[in-house]
Amino acid sequence: MKNYKLILFLFLFSARIFSQNTTHDTVNTSTEEPFDYKKYYDCDFGEGNVLIVIKKGKEFTDLKDLRKSGKGFAIKMEAIYSMEFTDGKRYESNVVKNITQDNLSITNFFNENAAKLAGQPFKLIHYPLSALKYVRFIDDRMLSLYSKKNIQKNFDLIVKKMDHAKMCPAVINFKDRSGETKVCHFYLTSQGYDLLYESDGRVYYLEGRVEWK
Repeated sequence: MKNYKLILFLFLFSARIFSQNTTHDTVNTSTEEPFDYKKYYDCDFGEGNVLIVIKKGKEFTDLKDLRKSGKGFAIKMEAIYSMEFTDGKRYESNVVKNITQDNLSITNFFNENAAKLAGQPFKLIHYPLSALKYVRFIDDRMLSLYSKKNIQKNFDLIVKKMDHAKMCPAVINFKDRSGETKVCHFYLTSQGYDLLYESDGRVYYLEGRVEWK
């Protein structure tokens, strides 16, 4: 089995999500040496907007209740969600970059390398929140089973300003690739958050053991 070493200590909420929803994790939160996160990615856990997707007729109290009750889910900046809009376009590995009271902005590809492989410029795509039609969740990756949430029919959208508004990506050192370091974005599934990374312009799920540092 592959062995990866996570060299960034994420804030406690993200670390808990990942450790609870990945079978083969090894968690170690001790810090051994300073790490310059912004050398690899510019992100912070400051205040910002979070998009709350909640079942019609239900009341939002907080993110913990939203998750545990099954009333809905949250869309955070810097994370990835499988989304389809009213223009028929579906996005699977596109990073949410900005959320306003009326609009959602996502990248057109996972990163610049993925855009380059496709022969297209890397840019932002903007949609009104009212255009979000479906959000899909992986139920079983091996069997390619998905569930689909009909946002316009069954859910309300609420924009809330919160602390820790972003799901800043993990920065991971791949031992089996001569220490190559990758920026890995969180991707929401039915079981919680997985991690996605890019190699040679293609996007992959993170597999194997992860050591949290």
